[in-house]
Amino acid sequence: MTTTPRHVATPSLRHADTQTITRPATLDDFDAVNSLHERCSLQTRFARYQAARRSLRLAEFHHLTRPERSLTWVTHPEDDPRQLVATTNLVRTIEADVAELGIMIEDPWQSRGLGTTLAQYARAQARAFGCSSMAVMTGSDNVRMLKIMNTLGAARPAIRSSTVDLTVPVE
Repeated sequence: MTTTPRHVATPSLRHADTQTITRPATLDDFDAVNSLHERCSLQTRFARYQAARRSLRLAEFHHLTRPERSLTWVTHPEDDPRQLVATTNLVRTIEADVAELGIMIEDPWQSRGLGTTLAQYARAQARAFGCSSMAVMTGSDNVRMLKIMNTLGAARPAIRSSTVDLTVPVE
């Protein structure tokens, strides 16, 4: 059985291609994360949550920023740390060594390689989080996430419903 570290220090990440910085989220980011949700299209929010969520409740965001349960990062342009353009989450599942990956990127920032970079970063951090694999539940039509997971080595499952479950090992 894998032991769970009490606190996982995750460094910030600079993305040269998109001129953005990803850093650990704090409760102080709550309003900016919800502003990001408001700017995202219905399609983007649905791709992230499998529902048309407009915002997170404070209790939900608190859960996402508790390092013993979740790792959450926010991404912003290098020149504007208050303007969040993406969130990334690794959330523990009922299986102790598996974390669920969630990524939401504001529409104008999509298709620039940021999602792949964020997934690779989360995967690198997952080992210190005590995980041996990352899981994703996504829509069978979410081409971007399916491509990202394929890049990480997930086999594309046979599609039998509107959602698919994918898992990749943590390296």
